[in-house]
Amino acid sequence: MEISRRHTLQGAATAALIATPLPVIANTATARWMGCRQVREAYLATLFDSTGYVHLDVQLPGRGHDIVPSPDGQRVVIMARRPDRFALIVDLRSGDVRHHLTASDGHHFYGHGCFSSDGALFYTSENHYETGDGVIGVRDTNKGFELLGHFASGGIGPHEILLTPDGKSLAIANGGIRTHPDTGRSKLNIDTMAPSLTLVDHTTGNLISRHTLDAEQRQLSIRHLAAGPNGLAAALQYEGPKRNRVPLLALFDGIYLTLAETPSAVAKAMRNYAGSVAYDASGEVIALTCPRGNLVSFWSSDDGTYLGSHTARDVCGIAPLKNPGHFALTAGAISLHATLHTTKTTGQFADTQWDNHLVSIA
Repeated sequence: MEISRRHTLQGAATAALIATPLPVIANTATARWMGCRQVREAYLATLFDSTGYVHLDVQLPGRGHDIVPSPDGQRVVIMARRPDRFALIVDLRSGDVRHHLTASDGHHFYGHGCFSSDGALFYTSENHYETGDGVIGVRDTNKGFELLGHFASGGIGPHEILLTPDGKSLAIANGGIRTHPDTGRSKLNIDTMAPSLTLVDHTTGNLISRHTLDAEQRQLSIRHLAAGPNGLAAALQYEGPKRNRVPLLALFDGIYLTLAETPSAVAKAMRNYAGSVAYDASGEVIALTCPRGNLVSFWSSDDGTYLGSHTARDVCGIAPLKNPGHFALTAGAISLHATLHTTKTTGQFADTQWDNHLVSIA
């Protein structure tokens, strides 16, 4: 989600790394979520509940992107937005920052990561920017998230990564876009970009399979992923001519990667940019957010049928609620709950601009 599409605010790159816990950040029956946001000139990662009450604000040294809970629910990793190089590990029981990671020389983070099923390893999507190769960093969580090494992502510009439900492989959304810190977030290879979805053995780093859309769809960057009972859903961003209107949801059944059939009016409303994707608790409904189009849309996970949509200004972060068909979202300065038929504002946050992603915290 580009900050320039909203309004320009000055960053707080030199902010102190402090966590400010407010009462009760654990052992509560109230549903809670965590997302990154900008408040005036400060960048924060915020834990809040279904009433909009803030339990924890962690101040960040720059703009955050995704937040990754550990399998035991006791800590989270807050990932920097590309092309930044920091990640913070926060203890949810105390609110303390336990570790401050920095990408190794010649690398920057792409904003996402995931744990192994036992929580012993943490994987980060990274750019080896002198070669342009996408790599996955492997870190030992029992040794202060010490870097053990890297393996190839199987493409350029790996963005979201997740462990497949069987725990055997990493699914990697290779966006196909090359960048370099010297040119900030400039996209250097739009004419030759080659996005892909790869499956990689997370224990060996060996490529298992590589999946692409048709050649004429190569400017659909594969960015964000969600796992469901029938496979994966991918949120896409279109880098071709702005006048074109294209589908932004792809489904992967373990063999084929295909675009969801999208009504032309919906494709136009999406404005060529999907920011996040999630399955509901039943695995039957997929929700896709498009902040530039101020749209959240709903789709059948069975065959990709479009079900309906709602408008909400700058909606992007999304996570499933416990009830089937229900989702929590962040949009602009608010949080809300939505189903196919209803939306309800649940919190308002002063001077806030929520970022792309939202995660459930047990």
